[in-house]
Amino acid sequence: MERRRKQKMLRSQLQVLRFLLEFLQEADSASWEETSPETLNQEVEEVKMKWKSLKSEYQEKVMEVEELIPQLLEKLQLLQEKKTQLEEALHRHRAQTVMADEKAKETERHLQEVFQKQQLVVEKCQLQMEQLKEEIRSLEQAADRWIHAANRSSSLAGLLSHLQGVSLVSVGDKELVLDIHVSEKTEIAPLRVNLHWTSEGEFQVEIEACMPRPPPELQRGSTSHIAATILELQCWYQSHGRLLEELSELRERYTIDWLPTERRLVVLKGNKHHSLLIEPGYPASGGVRPLPAEPCSVSDNLKPPAENPSLRDWLEYLHQ
Repeated sequence: MERRRKQKMLRSQLQVLRFLLEFLQEADSASWEETSPETLNQEVEEVKMKWKSLKSEYQEKVMEVEELIPQLLEKLQLLQEKKTQLEEALHRHRAQTVMADEKAKETERHLQEVFQKQQLVVEKCQLQMEQLKEEIRSLEQAADRWIHAANRSSSLAGLLSHLQGVSLVSVGDKELVLDIHVSEKTEIAPLRVNLHWTSEGEFQVEIEACMPRPPPELQRGSTSHIAATILELQCWYQSHGRLLEELSELRERYTIDWLPTERRLVVLKGNKHHSLLIEPGYPASGGVRPLPAEPCSVSDNLKPPAENPSLRDWLEYLHQ
């Protein structure tokens, strides 16, 4: 602090010296020679007075400055303290800003992760919802099929309960198994009939291999006509039941082989055999006629004497 004060005083003295030098430089050297000693002394006195005045003024200014220096130093100290406080506050603010930025970035990263997780959960839920909707549709379709099958089975059970000679064996999702009886008085086994449902609202009929195929109109049809088809199958089997009953009795006396798919009966006699075609509807509406066979052929003139010979008439005639 003392050094600064001395520097200020030296600066003031240098300013006074510069003033004197400028004054001397401005004075004309010729005018000094012409000037009288009295004038010169007077001017010197004036200069001295002026110097003293300047010196006095300088000292006053120095005193004023010295009086102001403590105040200035105090204000400077206050400013320095304020500066330090501001720098500390700025440092804290910057640190808080950095922390806030880091916290904001961390929060943003956390929210982004939460958003991604929630988005995955939403996508998973949507996928599960689609799967559940598909399962519900499948279950509804299955329920509709089950209700349809139950209604159909109930209707068929009610229908079959009113049909004589028809008994229900089993009911499945896509099939119905029935036994069709010829008559309670006969020993002929019932005909096992399988009805298979199709997706087109129709059914297909399958019967035992030992029986000839029923007519095409009885092999398939619409489920709305199933009752009529069962009745026609019953009538069809009753006619064939009498044929089977007759064949069962004839097997006890003759060597015969029944080929149901061809509706052909092969009669063996020694080393010869004859083939007889049994027409559909026998014995009510169809008849029996011979078929040519090798090595022995049946003549067109070969015929029992009866007008409409039965199968029994033919076998008795061929074994004469």
